[in-house]
Amino acid sequence: MKIFINLLKYTILSLLCVLALILLAIPISIYEMPNDLHAVDNTEDIVLDNANYIDVLTGKTIRNQRIYLSKGRIVSIGERTSSQSRDARVIDLHGEYVVPGLFDMHVHLHDRKYLALYLAYGVTSVRNMRGLPMHLRWKSELNRGDWLGSNLYTSSPVLDGERYAHALQQVVISPAKARELVRKYKDDGYDFIKAYGYLDKEVFEAITDEASRLDFPIAKHGPNPIDGLGLQSNSGLQSLEHVEDIFQGPLNFSFDQNSMAIWVSQLKAINPTVTPTLATFYHLTKLSQDKAAFVDSLPLNTLNPLYRIINTEFGVKRWLGASQEQADWNSKEEQFLFDIVRELDKQEVTLLLGPDGGTLYMPPGLSTHLEIELMVKAGISPIKVLRAATINAATALGVDDKYGSIEIGKVADLVVLKENPLDDLQALAAPIAVIKAGQWINSSELSSLRISAEKPSNLYISMGRLLEDIISRAMP
Repeated sequence: MKIFINLLKYTILSLLCVLALILLAIPISIYEMPNDLHAVDNTEDIVLDNANYIDVLTGKTIRNQRIYLSKGRIVSIGERTSSQSRDARVIDLHGEYVVPGLFDMHVHLHDRKYLALYLAYGVTSVRNMRGLPMHLRWKSELNRGDWLGSNLYTSSPVLDGERYAHALQQVVISPAKARELVRKYKDDGYDFIKAYGYLDKEVFEAITDEASRLDFPIAKHGPNPIDGLGLQSNSGLQSLEHVEDIFQGPLNFSFDQNSMAIWVSQLKAINPTVTPTLATFYHLTKLSQDKAAFVDSLPLNTLNPLYRIINTEFGVKRWLGASQEQADWNSKEEQFLFDIVRELDKQEVTLLLGPDGGTLYMPPGLSTHLEIELMVKAGISPIKVLRAATINAATALGVDDKYGSIEIGKVADLVVLKENPLDDLQALAAPIAVIKAGQWINSSELSSLRISAEKPSNLYISMGRLLEDIISRAMP
């Protein structure tokens, strides 16, 4: 009996120690800061001489310009001005091309290093679509200039109904609770609400009403309306995500082109903004078709280890195990998604660029440029794709007074390219330099950012961040 009691005590003590170790991951993750993040230094005035820049508003290439940057802003374009500092650093671009910094409007950020990696690929701003407490900290750090990374706009925790929700989402089933959460997330500092399409209609109406009262934007999963509501209920939202939900929802898996065009015309009537996220369906199609050979082609070392495990178990394995019949269906559906995007463009629906990076094995930065490639494949013209990644995005976020185009007074978030992207948008994937709020980041520094991104936070730190989120949402 004494041996049993001692064994029980030892077991309880061991379990308490394990629990303490697990919970200790939360404060450690809160105060953890990688030691290889790059510093912010935009104190130097810069003149970009002999520059050709893309005016995304007109679609024209403006040649042989001098662009003066000071205190993180574009001060002048064209001729030398008297306000130009004599100490300004003059960089002769020899006719290279300058575009506004890109926005990726649908990402899932799992690591600080993702923001450094996006920047290394010319993506100077990202919109994170599943907010956690860690994102508010990272946003504050970036705003203070603690380290160098893309601008971060982050959603709230995802609001969802109980039918299909999982542990990473906030279930809400009452209108009163929905209003309470909208107020809380606004006060917490999130930039917008992310709402899923499986909410009860009364709950969704409460979310939209409260958010409208607070002037708090909403991005919704799926262009199709909530069950029991019409398309008008999606009017006025910041954006609608995922064109596959058009095929899988209102079209009921039908490949009928006429029905699709009619539905898009109905959608157009509410003047929406849509993020197609073609890359995520391309990715799952390649997983189902090419299996391990496709996985072997991906830079998995840039993915956060915890979310790589989660995405493997709850997404990748499904598609790696798909039958040939399923792979063929995915391929057919993917082609139809191109048709939907082409129809959206034909009917002049405003498009954003966002691949759903961070899901499955979608790598930061590279997935942005894959989405660009796929939108071109869908038939969208280069200037319209570039607008989707610049001025359309800035307008959707309500920051087009500061970002999204090359104009005097705007923030100097720019990308320098060897070739004209209007001739070939793949030029965007290989920037010569990136300028972040007036800070010149040359090719070797971009390479250094990419190398740094190969060392994301470890499993323990990442677990602490996830536990913080789960516990914070479980608190009354």
